[in-house]
Amino acid sequence: MYKPKRVYLATATCIGLSAIKLLKKDNDAVMVVLPSDHHIDGQKDYLDTLSEAIEIANRRRGIVTIGITPTRPETGYGYIEMGERIASASQAYKIARFTEKPNMEVAKDFLLKGTYLWNSGMFVFRADVILREIEKYLPKMYKSLMKIYQHLGEEDEDDVIREEYENIDGISIDFGVMQRTRKAYVIKGAFQWDDIGSFSALSRYLSEYRNNKISNNVYIQDCENCSIFGGDEKLIIGFGVKDLVVVDAGDVILVMDKDKDQEIKHLLNDINDNPDFGAFI
Repeated sequence: MYKPKRVYLATATCIGLSAIKLLKKDNDAVMVVLPSDHHIDGQKDYLDTLSEAIEIANRRRGIVTIGITPTRPETGYGYIEMGERIASASQAYKIARFTEKPNMEVAKDFLLKGTYLWNSGMFVFRADVILREIEKYLPKMYKSLMKIYQHLGEEDEDDVIREEYENIDGISIDFGVMQRTRKAYVIKGAFQWDDIGSFSALSRYLSEYRNNKISNNVYIQDCENCSIFGGDEKLIIGFGVKDLVVVDAGDVILVMDKDKDQEIKHLLNDINDNPDFGAFI
């Protein structure tokens, strides 16, 4: 049976596949790449930012990302240093450099300097432009994508995608292209943004209860600094515990030390490779 390889952070592959499929339909296609685990308030400002990004992608043939003004010294996000502003009335800048997940002291320094933005992971670019950059910086991946392109719409399309996917070394679009290209721009987003891709971040939207964060169907006593996500069918009872994340996901129950939040992707990889447990992930 076909078993997918590990896919975490392999966003360049997904973006490349989307680009060739779009180009098959429209030579002038512009892609807007948006993570699914973000919380955004301020719809008009958000749409205005995307409109400006699309304009830069078309007019300058740029690869555009959206940056967020930091509100705290966050070590779980990547940072973008703003370079030269491209127009006096614009909030778009050339990118001076990327920094991935700095330590606390560096994050505090970035916050004080005021020239750094959080890397939101949202991108806008023309499909043909991102493919040219993939060709330049990830030539092996580009070769596989072009083979897939030749079979799009054919009966063997799915088979060719599976075959070439096994040949591709997965890498994020940040490491594979954005940190190497000379076409990178960042727009400072004016909307409210939060990355809720971790349980510690998602817990900010739970109810506060005696120094804990809890959802519905949760009852706790003598607990401290816990985040508990209940499900629909079971009651979760916490008694005398601290610094835990507990999640009822239906067929899976997660119990985790809060300090392990950034390591869960490695755990999921290990579980996915286990034939006894992979079916649950």
